[in-house]
Amino acid sequence: MRALPGVRFLYYGDNRRAPYGGREEGEVAEFTARAFFRLMRFPLAAAVIACNTATAAAADVLRQDCPFPVVGLEPALRPAAARARRVLVLATPATLASARFAALAARVKGECLLLSFAPARLAGEIEKNIFCLQKIRLEEHLPPVSCDEVVLGCTHYVFLKERISAYYGVPASDGNAGAAARLASLLQGRFCENVGRDSHQTAKTNKCSKTRQKLQKNRVIFLGKSKNFNKKVFYSLF
Repeated sequence: MRALPGVRFLYYGDNRRAPYGGREEGEVAEFTARAFFRLMRFPLAAAVIACNTATAAAADVLRQDCPFPVVGLEPALRPAAARARRVLVLATPATLASARFAALAARVKGECLLLSFAPARLAGEIEKNIFCLQKIRLEEHLPPVSCDEVVLGCTHYVFLKERISAYYGVPASDGNAGAAARLASLLQGRFCENVGRDSHQTAKTNKCSKTRQKLQKNRVIFLGKSKNFNKKVFYSLF
């Protein structure tokens, strides 16, 4: 949102079926396709699959079927491999079992020692305790291994990013910044040529800046039966 100050967002969360990480790939692909079918009713400039598991299961098909660009979220293995010798990837069972993850891992083979682990219940615990995350005992979910960096391959885990980093005593990273940068590059010029620049965000005389200020309070439109819950979660973070 900071990179795209004049853009309005739709947010749809499939809360009833979440988390996806313990489901079969075909089931995840079906649920994701249903969600995107609903989203295609809107004049979207682009869409983000804000789930590593759903990206692994459905991104390729959605990119063929959708009339707009689709950005996925994936474990940021390459940047971590460039920085660290021992990289621990925490992701859901479905993500780690996917062909997409296998391809990502193959690209960094030889660059680092890649350790992977799927905390079977962690995403569900985060979903259940989203407003009281202090209840979650990390030692019950994380492997006792030594590493130089932790890659969070599940968007649920990002809620505990600082705690996971402290637990291992190493940096923790995720793919969020990469996905945001990719989205910004796709939309550059669609709304205003200087989207994302500091001067654009603060210039009082800039037409797009004024539009951004006017839309700021309603920049995210929440959809679905859980829209009020998701709105509460969103604004508790931002």
